[in-house]
Amino acid sequence: MLQLLREKASSWVIKILLGLLIIAFAIWGINDVFLGERDPAVAKVGGVKIARSQAEEALRDELNRLRPVLGTIDREAAFRMGLTNQVLTRLINRTAVNIAAQELGIVASDQMVNRSIRTDSRFQDQSGNFSRALFYQTLSNANMAEGFYVFSLKQSLPSEHLNRAVSGNIPVPKALVDPLTRFRSEQRTARTVLVPPAPLGAARQPKGGELEAFYKANRSGFMAPEYRDVSFIHLDPTELAKEVRVAEEKIKESYAQRIDEFTLRDRRKVAQVVFRTEAGATSAAATIQSGKSLAAAAKEKGKTLKVVKLGWVEQKDLFTDLAKAVFALKKGETSGVLKSPLGWHIVTIEDSQKGRVKPLSEVRKQVRAGLAESEAQNEIFALANQLEDSLAAGADINAAAARLNVKAVNVPALDRQGLGRDGKRVAKLPIGGNFLRTAFDISDGETSTLRETQAGGFYILIVNKVTPPKVRPLEEIRGTATMAWKAEQQAQAAMRRAKAIVARLKKGDKIDAIAKDEKLQVKTSPAFTRLTHEARSGVAAALAEKLFTLKVGEAAMAESTKGYVVGVLASISAGAGKQKTAVAKGTLREIRQGMAADLSEQLVKAFRQRVTIKTYPDLLRDRI
Repeated sequence: MLQLLREKASSWVIKILLGLLIIAFAIWGINDVFLGERDPAVAKVGGVKIARSQAEEALRDELNRLRPVLGTIDREAAFRMGLTNQVLTRLINRTAVNIAAQELGIVASDQMVNRSIRTDSRFQDQSGNFSRALFYQTLSNANMAEGFYVFSLKQSLPSEHLNRAVSGNIPVPKALVDPLTRFRSEQRTARTVLVPPAPLGAARQPKGGELEAFYKANRSGFMAPEYRDVSFIHLDPTELAKEVRVAEEKIKESYAQRIDEFTLRDRRKVAQVVFRTEAGATSAAATIQSGKSLAAAAKEKGKTLKVVKLGWVEQKDLFTDLAKAVFALKKGETSGVLKSPLGWHIVTIEDSQKGRVKPLSEVRKQVRAGLAESEAQNEIFALANQLEDSLAAGADINAAAARLNVKAVNVPALDRQGLGRDGKRVAKLPIGGNFLRTAFDISDGETSTLRETQAGGFYILIVNKVTPPKVRPLEEIRGTATMAWKAEQQAQAAMRRAKAIVARLKKGDKIDAIAKDEKLQVKTSPAFTRLTHEARSGVAAALAEKLFTLKVGEAAMAESTKGYVVGVLASISAGAGKQKTAVAKGTLREIRQGMAADLSEQLVKAFRQRVTIKTYPDLLRDRI
């Protein structure tokens, strides 16, 4: 074969083919030919490519933004929740708008980007000036490079200008705002009485077939959840670390390597006021010298000036201009006027600590634990590979555990919330790795794949048996059923009593006289609107809704969390003054925001229709 190629290689046909191949490699590169495209497009909008790396970066930003609300979300959960598609849709929309903006000649210049950054309140100091230090700190906290942020901002500015052009200063008809304002501003007051259910202890015991009839009518309330009998192996580095032996020489060596970590440097507990002008700071310093506190001096010089407590700081935490002077002060001392890029400072030292090096005797346990955990983490991966090999060779979960000299744990009954049959949480389940979901996603007799836990360990489980949901036998929950029957009896008695009170009110009896007869307390509510929360009005939401359908003097009742509440509408007013003005402004703002959102949505939809859009979401999913 090779000889044949040598013979033919001198022919002009082969030379042309080899030349074309070389040109192809020169244009597209050898990586794309043999390795595939390194950063493929997850979407194409017209002729613009949205790279996978761009989508992944946007998804990371979204997950970071949601973390304070939803906690830590892994990539798999993000895909199931639809967050991945939402992020991709936003990128497509922005790209479509940017294409239209370019066609219209709308481009974000470097000056516009610079102005946008400098006017962003996140990057401004207490004086309202742009702070480069705050800019870098904010980007660092968001794990975002400066170049990427500037690029993203430059991409988003054209679409923001287009949206503002369409949705800014939208005129809202007065005929739309006024009726809504009247509706929202209308105030009512009510006089109410609460009819609570009697204590369960006062209820009689069920007799005859009452309990059985109640049980049959409310079977769904006495269901036992689905339980799963599972066995699992948990390779836990924390537990493994307890068994790791660490030589004394290694402890000493690690201590020496980590000496900076155990070195406590001089610290000061700092409070400061930053002044915009040197004159203001100098005047405040004179006030302090006369015997007044830093807070009092700041208050005298301006209502917006406040003492800012920085807490414990080291010299490296402060501007170079301030560090030396601040650390020359002793506890309780206040500085003179100090200048930094932020302005003029006056600093008070609330407390101080002298630096020292922690001896090995003080941190021995910490050093040993770190070495043991590191060794255990390394061993975990080897154990995980051995576990997979054993199971692949046909060993069951108990035999595989025995080979690794670890324990297989059996949980005979586990529900979706991690509770056992006794209603208590099952102890020592692996944390992270979606253990409970995995246990309920696989079938009876099926073994899961090896999953990583939150602490860096691994687990694998098998479902031994599935017990489907079923109604608990009455004999098993007789006590619970009896209490539920009593609660229903007392609630029904309270409802009948409340209905009787409403009937008397409709006949013309006064609520005060009825309350006296029934030994109940009458409460007069403050004025409330349709938007007032019941915690503020004291009127149950269900009753308040009914009261807005009544005339003065009419009565209604509704169930609340504490029983049944009966109310008589005492007064109606249109609302006035600051309250009505605030409602009108809020209503106008909401209508305008809604119209702006609708217009922006229509604008994006129109721009999307002008370009060809292709998406490849599986390329993004493959990375999850």
